[in-house]
Amino acid sequence: MPHRRFRACIAAAIVALILLLSGCIVTQDSPAPGCVKSIGLPVAGGCFGKTALLDLQVEPALECLAFTGNNCNGGVLEVRNACSETLRLGGIEILPSKAASLDLAVDAGGTHTLVQVSGNFSDYVPDKDERISFDGTLGAQAIVVTLTKTAQLCE
Repeated sequence: MPHRRFRACIAAAIVALILLLSGCIVTQDSPAPGCVKSIGLPVAGGCFGKTALLDLQVEPALECLAFTGNNCNGGVLEVRNACSETLRLGGIEILPSKAASLDLAVDAGGTHTLVQVSGNFSDYVPDKDERISFDGTLGAQAIVVTLTKTAQLCE
């Protein structure tokens, strides 16, 4: 009986050590991966963004369109068009069966725009959280995409 208890204690210690070394014990969570704090070694993966896209809404919701916020490196909008018509959003065209990563920008007049990017790195860092909307069309169907771009969530 004491032998089993000893094995159980050793197994529990090994599991705790693995969790500690893998950084799985989160002490401060955040939607921005660069702001997550954990005990142990940092989690690998290359996600260091300190801003994020939150509260993403698409009206009307269409099954053939997928919108997601990729917050890995600052928050870019990922769009997948599985519809039979072209999506036009903020001056960007996404053809049927295509996908795009879109970053936010501000033009000289202070208006928010979308910029197509080839990765998941966002260059746009607002001073304060901003609620932003873009009007678009899918064929003749009007759509509105609304999201919040956060300011830096940590230093």
